[in-house]
Amino acid sequence: MSASQEAADGRRPASDRTAKLAFSEKIGFGLGDAGFNFYWVIIGSYLLYFYTDIFGISASAAAWMFAATRVIDAFTDPAIGALADRTRSRWGKFRPYILFGALPLMGSAILTMSTPDLGETGKLIWVYATYSAMMLCYTIVNIPYNSLAGVLTADGRERSTVFGIRFFFAYLTGIIVGAATPDLAAWFGGDDAARGWQLTMVLYSAVATALFLVTFLTTRERVTPPRAQKTHPLTDIADLLKNRPWVILFALAMIVMITIVLRGSSAAYYFKYFVERPDLMGAYIGLQMAAYAVGAIATPFLTRRFDKARLLMVTMAIVGTLSILYAFVPAPASNGVVTITGNAAVTLQADAMLDAPAQADDHYRWTRHENAFWIVRKRVELEETGPVLTLANAQGQVISVTRTGTDGTRVDSADLPAEIVVMFLLNILISLALGPKSPLTWSMYADAADYNEWKTGRRATGMTFSAATFSQKLGGALGAAGVGWVLAAMGYAANQAQSGASQTGIVLLQTAVPGVFALIAMFALRFYDLSGAKLEQIQRDLEARERAGD
Repeated sequence: MSASQEAADGRRPASDRTAKLAFSEKIGFGLGDAGFNFYWVIIGSYLLYFYTDIFGISASAAAWMFAATRVIDAFTDPAIGALADRTRSRWGKFRPYILFGALPLMGSAILTMSTPDLGETGKLIWVYATYSAMMLCYTIVNIPYNSLAGVLTADGRERSTVFGIRFFFAYLTGIIVGAATPDLAAWFGGDDAARGWQLTMVLYSAVATALFLVTFLTTRERVTPPRAQKTHPLTDIADLLKNRPWVILFALAMIVMITIVLRGSSAAYYFKYFVERPDLMGAYIGLQMAAYAVGAIATPFLTRRFDKARLLMVTMAIVGTLSILYAFVPAPASNGVVTITGNAAVTLQADAMLDAPAQADDHYRWTRHENAFWIVRKRVELEETGPVLTLANAQGQVISVTRTGTDGTRVDSADLPAEIVVMFLLNILISLALGPKSPLTWSMYADAADYNEWKTGRRATGMTFSAATFSQKLGGALGAAGVGWVLAAMGYAANQAQSGASQTGIVLLQTAVPGVFALIAMFALRFYDLSGAKLEQIQRDLEARERAGD
């Protein structure tokens, strides 16, 4: 069989190692990560909240579960990487896992977001079993997908473009999931919050499965190991541990993922208990993801002017500085929008919501806020025109009031206080700086795989990316577990007003603590030395070896 024939059926694309990819292939590959983020944003931003406030286990129990299940990943991640490296099929090494693993991932995710009627022990068993199953299925699909990125092309600039597009789609999905999840869960569930979260995951996982199929159909593997390569998985691991750039990236990715997940996992608590505006939770996380997307899509343009490692150092410095400043933003002095949390009758006082005494003959207009599109709200006027509003069976309704004085002066309780405006502004700026992180680090992982082949004569793309994925998941688990541990230590009680210590913990988890981790990541990058000139030399040497072996 000729090289061109082998390339055509996807088994051994030999002559186009540094190929320029068609735009359709870049889009097809990027849509795969859009699919993964229908799962990952739930895991990183909402799953801890779901476990404590919907499913009904303690913050401490959830934290220990997140930490304990990483022991499984320590074995499964490299095992899947080694298996994928040694897979031979008509579709290549990595694409078959994306095709055949999508449905098991869908099923396990739906079970994870289900709330059966169990006792305390039964709930813990269910959580451990379903979460472990979901993460195993996620590993089976995600590690080959990540590895696929390293074999589409070896061209450095093409890789940066591929990863920029990939993470643009990832964060675009994050916008949708981050902003829409609370409202979708409320819409699907009505009075049954648990059912609402389950059906939301049914929708997300169905869309993700379709996107994985698109990725399978539109991509092709081109970069292959040397023909005579025969290695043992333990040799692959030993090679990685001697690969200085990879070791630094492993630690770096874990630290930065802790930063991201701390911000994501604590945001729901921050707005529910500190800001006391849970209605803003979806908009906050959605705008966070939108800023991530802008940062990601800007990455290919930035890497034309700046070295990858230096660019990442600068962005981490920005994240660390702004996050620490964020800790000094106070809660709003008054709460002008109320989210009703139960069906019992509740009485709202306009004076308290407007933080100003009423005057004789003032006119009041009470409104209910309903979703129109993403962060845009439609206001529906209620019949009551007095200073007091009583509602029953109004769970989940978001209420504000407007007062018009006899002199025509109008005061709207829904106007955002300056403190909340600053919170959103800092969130956007921090997220813009974090946006390039994922395109840069995953592109650098692909570079580390090339470096390993150049140094040892052996290529282990699957093992390289499986260990990288483990680093990401370990960072994500430690971030989520850290939130749970801090909440438990500070006396957190779900669906209740929080103590001063608990509120302080929530604020620090959203602000200063991620900032400290970002500064640690910046420091770690000082030891990364895989520069652009060195990478160009590595590619020239590898191409020469490949030509010599044909």
